[in-house]
Amino acid sequence: MRDGERLCERVSPKGVVFSVKMRRYLAAATLLCLLLTACGAAELDRETLGWEEDWTAVGDAVASEPVDGFEPRENLDAMSASGLWYATWTAGEMEVRENEEGQRSEIYDAQIYLLVQEAKSEAKALAEVEVWKGRERDSYGCGESSTGDYAGMSFEVIPMLTASETNPYSHGAAAFGVRGKYAVSAELLCREGYEGDAEEILTDFLAGLHFNDKEAE
Repeated sequence: MRDGERLCERVSPKGVVFSVKMRRYLAAATLLCLLLTACGAAELDRETLGWEEDWTAVGDAVASEPVDGFEPRENLDAMSASGLWYATWTAGEMEVRENEEGQRSEIYDAQIYLLVQEAKSEAKALAEVEVWKGRERDSYGCGESSTGDYAGMSFEVIPMLTASETNPYSHGAAAFGVRGKYAVSAELLCREGYEGDAEEILTDFLAGLHFNDKEAE
């Protein structure tokens, strides 16, 4: 994964909603699994990690407790061999949108994204997080950020208050942190009319994360 590239719903200058770099990463992950003989080798040892069976494991880097009102949707744990973990949770009804170019997108009332990127060092992970924060602020009108401790690590939480008229997600919240050599980003995107408190839902999600600290060393 190149520095600064993210996997999340975004809106192009023409108003086209798409998953940035998603198809490229999926293709790369598929090829990687074909090339690596160990890709499907060992089953995740939840007991050793202390992870409950109903937690959503995202690779072997992190697990999430059940999120009230949200269902697990995507989980690209096959990409963990390349140092990238990505998962989503959704709430509400799904709507399929198609732009003039025929590109289709699935939009929900609200959607949580979790991205964990392995870097070569803690310093590089910190640099990656700064790039992510800059891109978030470029995409949304953001409020004043706050810092809190969740899941045993410090996160900067940024409220996303406004978006362009073409963005189906009108508001939300994002959080960024570093655990060892891992850059971590979580965000909640909400459609207009979604009644949940974005910051409260996101921080509850963060508090329910459990990291594999042996991987983060």
